[in-house]
Amino acid sequence: MPAVYANSSNQVAALKELYVDSNDYMKDLVYKENPFFALVPKNESPDGFAGKYIPVPLEYGTPQGRSHGFSNAQNQQTAASLASFFVYVISDYQLVTITNLLMEQTKSNAGAFVDAAKLQMDGGFRNITNNIAFEIFADGTATRGISTSASTQNGTVAGGTVIPLSNAQQIVNFEVGMLLVASSSQGGAVSSDTVIITAVNRATGILSGTASASSLSGNWAIGSGAAYLSISGDLPSAGASSTSSYLALSGLQAWLPVTSPASNDSFWGVNRSADPTRLAGCRFNASAYTIEEGITNALAFLNREGGKPDLLVMDFASYAALVNSLGAKVQYVQVKHDEVEVAFEGITFQSAYGKVTVLADRSCPPATGYLLTMSTFKLRSLGKVPHILTYGMEGLEGLRVGSADALEIRIGYYGNLICSAPGWNCVVSLSA
Repeated sequence: MPAVYANSSNQVAALKELYVDSNDYMKDLVYKENPFFALVPKNESPDGFAGKYIPVPLEYGTPQGRSHGFSNAQNQQTAASLASFFVYVISDYQLVTITNLLMEQTKSNAGAFVDAAKLQMDGGFRNITNNIAFEIFADGTATRGISTSASTQNGTVAGGTVIPLSNAQQIVNFEVGMLLVASSSQGGAVSSDTVIITAVNRATGILSGTASASSLSGNWAIGSGAAYLSISGDLPSAGASSTSSYLALSGLQAWLPVTSPASNDSFWGVNRSADPTRLAGCRFNASAYTIEEGITNALAFLNREGGKPDLLVMDFASYAALVNSLGAKVQYVQVKHDEVEVAFEGITFQSAYGKVTVLADRSCPPATGYLLTMSTFKLRSLGKVPHILTYGMEGLEGLRVGSADALEIRIGYYGNLICSAPGWNCVVSLSA
């Protein structure tokens, strides 16, 4: 689809103190409504993701060679069971384009420029931040939601394609203007035809959009089944059949899958079926329990495996159900960020190894909780996630658009999420 440029001013350097020299944009635009993204440990140094990949070694089995009989101990020796994930860096981009006309119109008024440009820059930062917050929970395939067989199409009429989501809560992953493609399976090959979203019904979980073809391809499963929806360019055209082909972050659903890894698993070069718990995290199905009982039992299960979680993240509906279940027993707590002045309100939950903080996050999958030992995670990147891409130039710079009378500012990051001990973390399927 043709790009739509924002109007702003040419004194681009005037934005430097807002988006380069100040941490306020991280506090207000990036972290404020995304607690897990804010609180996950980070390495944003120049060496945060040096090289093509980061090796993540771990020991998932101790060396054998113990027995009450000396000869048995000697003959039963084995080496420690070791594995190393080789996690690749991924890239993510958000472009903000400013026409030269308004730059000239506001040349003598830096304040007018900053006001006009800040509106567009803030929107750009929010958009890429929303994507990061979504992907840090996701499985690496960038699948934002799944449609139902109730989907319909009316040719290429504006808004004539109607796509109900299989879970209405996935609507938080969609915005008007997104250009969607479809796959017939999670991470499968993507359609060449597209649908641009024209309306989002956040109460019912229904998308309306305009199709690029009079009859959408079978990937969209219009009226017949499920389609897996992603943004154009977030999946390779042939799909993401392995981690090496992922274009998106490997988030919690990748490191802690709800389904135990199959015998032919290959996750960043490791077959996790050798020890699905220590290599792919704990899984606990609490759907048959009340939400309070389910979390208590999941904590006991994870504690048994050596995990000492300090954070439980869930979506808002599950969080509300937990608060209602606890009733008068609920205890509130504030969690502060170590570096950026931002705080989140949550509740505390008791485990055998101490209190666990429970936070609601809009990007967490519905009816799912993540019991996390936060010290085992790290978001590694080259510079802040996200930041202005300056290409070695000093401060904030823009690039002249070759085909238009405009200036382009690029926001992005290079990095990925790693986990050094998946077995100390647990994904919980909740009853509410």
